[in-house]
Amino acid sequence: FDKRRSGMIMGAGGIGMVLETESSCQERMKLPAIKGCIPCEIRARLLATQYSNSAFHGAALDRKHIASELDRFLNEIEIVHGISRAEIATHGVYFSHETSTHASAAASCAGNEIAALRSAFGDKLLSKLLILNTKGFTGHPMGVSFEDVAAVEVLMRQVVPPVPNFKEKDEYLGDIKISKGGAYACRYALRFAAGFGSQVAFALYASSQHE
Repeated sequence: FDKRRSGMIMGAGGIGMVLETESSCQERMKLPAIKGCIPCEIRARLLATQYSNSAFHGAALDRKHIASELDRFLNEIEIVHGISRAEIATHGVYFSHETSTHASAAASCAGNEIAALRSAFGDKLLSKLLILNTKGFTGHPMGVSFEDVAAVEVLMRQVVPPVPNFKEKDEYLGDIKISKGGAYACRYALRFAAGFGSQVAFALYASSQHE
C-alpha cells in the first residue's frame, strides 16, 4: 500500500490448519483430560468462505467483480450469522491480497482492492478497518495462503503484525488504516485472496469469544 511499491517478490512455503466441526470439538471437551496433553478447547472459528471466478483477465484484478462478490459475502454473513459490516469494520482486521504490483495507481492490486473495500464498507467504516498484509515478510508464495494462518494467530494472540516497509502514503488509495503492529483487540479477521484467471476467495474467521 506504500506509494513506492514497484513489484512483486516471489516466496515459497506451506501451511496447515486442522478444522473440526464445533459439535465434534464439544464432544471431545467432555472427555477426561489426558496427562501431558493440552485440553481441547475452541480457539478460533471459521465462520464462512466464498469462492468465485469472473474470467475477466488472466492476471489483472476486476475491481467490480471483487466489490460485488465482497458485497455478496458480507450480506450472507449478516443473514446467516447476524454480523454486520459495522461490527466487522469496528471489531475486525482485514488480511489483504496486495502483492505490491503497480502498473498504474488505478490498475494496481492495492488500488483495486481498496476500491472494492470502499464500495462494500463505505468511507466511514473503511477508516475503522485495520488492514494487514504479510507478503512483505513472506513474499508471494503463489497458492500458499500464509495469511489464513496469520489471521487465526491474530485472533488467538490479539496481536497484529505491521505492514512492513510502509512509509509513504498513496493519495490515490485515500485514508486507510494500515497496521503498525502490536497489541490489538479484535473479534473477526476478514481474508481476501485472488488467483490467476480472476479467481476470488473470501473467508471470515472469528475469535473463540464469538458466539
